[in-house]
Amino acid sequence: MRRWLTAGIAAVCATTVPVVAAGRQTPAVAESVPASAPPPAAAAAYQFPSGVGVLFFYVRPDRAADFEAIAERLDDILSRATDPLRAKQAQGWHIFKSTETPKDAVVYLFFFDPAVVDADYDPMKLVAEGAPDQAADLYRRLRDDVIRFERMGLATIR
Repeated sequence: MRRWLTAGIAAVCATTVPVVAAGRQTPAVAESVPASAPPPAAAAAYQFPSGVGVLFFYVRPDRAADFEAIAERLDDILSRATDPLRAKQAQGWHIFKSTETPKDAVVYLFFFDPAVVDADYDPMKLVAEGAPDQAADLYRRLRDDVIRFERMGLATIR
């Protein structure tokens, strides 16, 4: 299973996906989307209808410790969730850190297997629900930590 997971993550990393940086598309993505195309629904950006998904976070190397502290806070919020949906999400939510660090970013993956179909995996919504008094500060820190963010739904091949 570990070999398959490693191969699957490597394949995912090699695939081109839309990139969002601070809420904006990169120029390459923006050029490929017609100007009249409506933006995707916000909730759909954090849903994985295939039942498996991943969020990639490219974090500034000097901010990696802060990102990990935010991830730990998110884990704490998930582990204390009383909402049955959030508790079910927590069971399949795995956080990985790349052991091969490019010079410009530390890569983190939030891997959802299984992902609860139609559930919202927006980390900041979870923080706002579980620690509303800390949400604004954690959002500001996350925004400062992350260079870019990518989302990908996955389909099982084998």
